[in-house]
Amino acid sequence: MKTRISIVLFIFFTSYFAQAQNNELLQAFEGMSYTSESGGILPYRLLKPLEYDASKKYPLVIFLHGSGERGSDNEAQLKNAVSSFLQEDIRKKYPSFVLVPQCPEGDRWSPFKEGDEAEKFWLSESPSETMKLLLELINYTQETYSIDQKRVYATGLSMGGQGTYDLLIRNPDTFAAAVVVCSFSDIREAKVIANTPIWIFHGEEDQVVPIDNARVMVNALESVGAKLKYTEYPDTNHNSWDKAFGEEKLYSWLFKKKL
Repeated sequence: MKTRISIVLFIFFTSYFAQAQNNELLQAFEGMSYTSESGGILPYRLLKPLEYDASKKYPLVIFLHGSGERGSDNEAQLKNAVSSFLQEDIRKKYPSFVLVPQCPEGDRWSPFKEGDEAEKFWLSESPSETMKLLLELINYTQETYSIDQKRVYATGLSMGGQGTYDLLIRNPDTFAAAVVVCSFSDIREAKVIANTPIWIFHGEEDQVVPIDNARVMVNALESVGAKLKYTEYPDTNHNSWDKAFGEEKLYSWLFKKKL
């Protein structure tokens, strides 16, 4: 009987604290929606710096979610890892804007087509419709708030990592640094992004995006002298973002980068 009560209490408090954390996220990351001149709509969340002062310039972090968080509820994109930017010490030490858009069902941040045996993934020449909206949203955010143009960062996990590479490839002079977790891109474009500092993370046991995809990308970047850091986690599956965004040195590495 005591065991059953303990289990019930454990489930109750686990659910309670999970809901409390979700409410905190929804309150901190303000829900908004961007509408383009052509009528396209992109929902997003925005975390503003503590004690935001428009007379000062702040970094901007673009955080791109994975495929499982696509939709239109403007909430699911907060599910994985982005809560790390809410840590009190991070917010105080590195005041910044964190932009978290939500990709709709049926689209992707980055469109790929099948390549050949050696180069498996080829980035499409034209960006996806959602990427077009995202680029507009980034410009809108920079125009609306006091953003340091030399400290704009891109980061993403899984499908969002593909989107991060896409942002760098199509805008090689825009981003001061990038963080890519459990993802890959078109290795033919490695030279285009060689001057952007990138920290890549991947789980050795990833069964969704096999680690070979990351290793091939890393090799391609290293071959062109890219500014690269690479971390592999042994005994870790696809959710390597839990460890990656828990890295103590990640934030100091990211926020000190400038164009």
